[in-house]
Formats: sequence, structure tokens, C-alpha cells
Amino acid sequence: MLPKDLINKYRDWKENIFSKEKEYFEKLAKEGQSPQYIIISCVDSRVDPNAIFKSKAGELLVHRNIANIVPPYSHLREHSGTIAAIEFGVTVLNIKNIIIVGHSGCGGIKNGYHMCKDDIFDNSSPISNWLSLIMPSYHKIKDTNDRENISQLEKINIVTSLENLRDYPFIKSGLNSDAVKLYGVWNDIGTGSLESYNTQKKEFERI
Repeated sequence: MLPKDLINKYRDWKENIFSKEKEYFEKLAKEGQSPQYIIISCVDSRVDPNAIFKSKAGELLVHRNIANIVPPYSHLREHSGTIAAIEFGVTVLNIKNIIIVGHSGCGGIKNGYHMCKDDIFDNSSPISNWLSLIMPSYHKIKDTNDRENISQLEKINIVTSLENLRDYPFIKSGLNSDAVKLYGVWNDIGTGSLESYNTQKKEFERI
């Protein structure tokens, strides 16, 4: 059986939320999903895209990984999970909007930063192998001190991931025809603020 606290929360959801939207869930079950947005978010339990954007079931296709990284398409064999999720959203569900959601205090970014700085990657570790993808972003840091460098890296990583997305073959044509839109946002967990990346100014702006 599930832990008791989860059972209680499920029952509360079923009685007080699901019951009020039963017809909506029945429609989802019958007609399938048609989300409007793909969200690439961190696995961090403090960051919940569905809560941030106040979305209902079926509105967001959310894929989560450590440090919300979008690998280069050339890494298809090593890191197919994230690439496959994005391909599914674009080519099967025909989603036109892709949003990368980064956040403050990201443990993946912090650990990846120190791995890059000290060159201590371990090929036998799945986490280390994944975080090595941060290296191109690490080289873009305007070096100051560790704390500020890590803060920079949280946002640079979002921009690098956007750049990687632009090279995905099933996204290129959509970008050229302006049918597909890419977005990058950074969430400050403590204040609840959200900053969106302005591609023309090449900077993050508070929403």
C-alpha cells in the first residue's frame, strides 16, 4: 500500500477536486491530450510548473530532469530521454510552444559548476555524465566568485538549452516558419518571481 499521508491526499483530491471536474477528466480520457506547451523543468521538488502556471490536467506536457538541461541533438544516443520527450511533444502532439524553466538554488547547477571547475567528472556515474552537459555553459561565465558564478550559470544554462533546441531537426522548420516558439524562464523560489529571457536584448527580464 501507499504511505498513509499520500492515500489521504489522494482521497481528498478525488473527493474535492476530481469530483467537481469529473466531466473534464472524462473528456480527457475519451479524447486524449492536446497540451499547448512543452515544459522542460528541473526535478527539484520545490519547483512545480503546474502550480506556477496554474494549469489544469492536460494543459502542459512536462518533462523533468536534473538542472532542466536540453542536450545537443548530437547526444541522441547518450541522452535520448529528454530528446525523445521533446520530439514526442512536437511531432506527435503538434505542440508549438517549448518553455525551459530554470530556478534559483539549483543543486544540479551547483554540483555541475564544481565538477566543471575542478574537472572531476566520473564517467561511471550517471549524474556526473549528465552534468557534463553543463560544460559549454560553464565556459560562458563572467568569472567573479563561486556564489555569483553559480547564479549566472543557472540562467546561462537556460540560454544554452534554447540554443540546443534550435538545432533539433524537427524544430528547425517550425522556427523558420515562425510556427514554433521557444521560451526560457527563471524562477526565484523564495520570492515567487519569474524572469523571462528576451532573445533580442539577450537578458532576463522580470515578469
